[in-house]
Amino acid sequence: MRKSLIITLIAGAMVMLGAASCSKNVYDVETHRQLIKYFSAVDSVDQQHEWKLSEFKSYRYQVPSGNYQQLRIYSANPLTSSKAELMHQIFVSGNQSGVLSVDVPYQITTLYAAIVDASGNLTVTSFPASQASTETFDFTSATTGKAVTSALQTYTYLFEENYPEPGDYDYNDVVLRVSQQRTAVNQITVTVTLSAVGAAKQIAGCIRLVGYSYDTVDSVYTTTGVTFNDGINDQTLYPFGDIFSDKTVAHSLLMKGRNQEAVLNLFCDAHWAMAFNLDADYGLFIRKKYNVIDPNSDSYNTDTYQTRATRTLSYVVTFKNDDYTISRLDNFTLNDIDPFIITYYNGGNWETHVEQFKSAKVLANYSVASFKDLPWALMVPTGDFRYPLEGNEMGYRKRVESGAVAMIGAYTTTGHSFGEWAEDHTRFLDWYLYLTNASMVY
Repeated sequence: MRKSLIITLIAGAMVMLGAASCSKNVYDVETHRQLIKYFSAVDSVDQQHEWKLSEFKSYRYQVPSGNYQQLRIYSANPLTSSKAELMHQIFVSGNQSGVLSVDVPYQITTLYAAIVDASGNLTVTSFPASQASTETFDFTSATTGKAVTSALQTYTYLFEENYPEPGDYDYNDVVLRVSQQRTAVNQITVTVTLSAVGAAKQIAGCIRLVGYSYDTVDSVYTTTGVTFNDGINDQTLYPFGDIFSDKTVAHSLLMKGRNQEAVLNLFCDAHWAMAFNLDADYGLFIRKKYNVIDPNSDSYNTDTYQTRATRTLSYVVTFKNDDYTISRLDNFTLNDIDPFIITYYNGGNWETHVEQFKSAKVLANYSVASFKDLPWALMVPTGDFRYPLEGNEMGYRKRVESGAVAMIGAYTTTGHSFGEWAEDHTRFLDWYLYLTNASMVY
């Protein structure tokens, strides 16, 4: 990461607040805004930016008469396309009607609805992603067959470790691939792949189930019976003492948020989670950077960097059988999942969320940046997004003295660049599909 700034105003702000506040995580917002601007990778940021590349959509359905068991939404035709992703699935019966929700990437214009019978046959119809919630799926001209794909809709979450200080905008300090699936009437399964850890310091990671109370969850387990925290030395938890002071909580898969929401405990230490095989380090736990450097490059130094296999765990969340919670699960999408990381800074714990949830304060109490610049976390609506290598920015875009625009970075194709999207949240929404320089990404 870029050399840490010395923000002396933090101490001053703490003195000013004195006994009036018990929060350790305070700072002068205006001075901080100026510091962030100095290090920003873009000239300007659209002040309306939410850094979203997908939208929450609701659709009305009517299941025909027959022995149907499930209703699914796909990103492409599951009968013919191996690239079709299962975006949502609910349990239904013949003649049932209702509304279900999907998180739809802006680049998807056509969706496919499929009803599934007891034999696993799919009856599929298509409809515009822009279809109004007052309109209903029409299965009169549908086709029937077996699905050729079982892929789940997966999003990539990319985090910078230095919140609230400026990052280096390579967005590889923690890289998570996340999907979810309704696996029973009262159950969802959240699958998490830890793909990279490019951070220098210890980082914890969690997922908040947005709006779902801790008390509505009956149980959480992983399909393999292992966790990212298996074998971890509890002494390494000290940076997050306010959160993991109870070692039972640290090793539990379910935690209670400050607002009583359900929180999945992914890992207390991202480096440990990625470096689970200690044999690779001769039995020693050494904090290195994983999967952020090309192992064939001159920069690859095994004292600092390592290439590791990604790690994937599936968390099965079973809810209590009350009618309200079960009905809500019909509308559970990736929009209801809030992956975030926790870092230790200035004597306290800070959470880094995507912009949509940046004020959540799920487990820690800290000062939330109120200004707009490049975010510390991004969500990209694809599971195979190629993130920047260490030291390469997602997209640098600034005017030089001559007035010309300089663009440097992995996603800098003119008309489809990350920097242009930063300046206008309504345009260039396809930037992540236009990799400019493959040598800059992992």
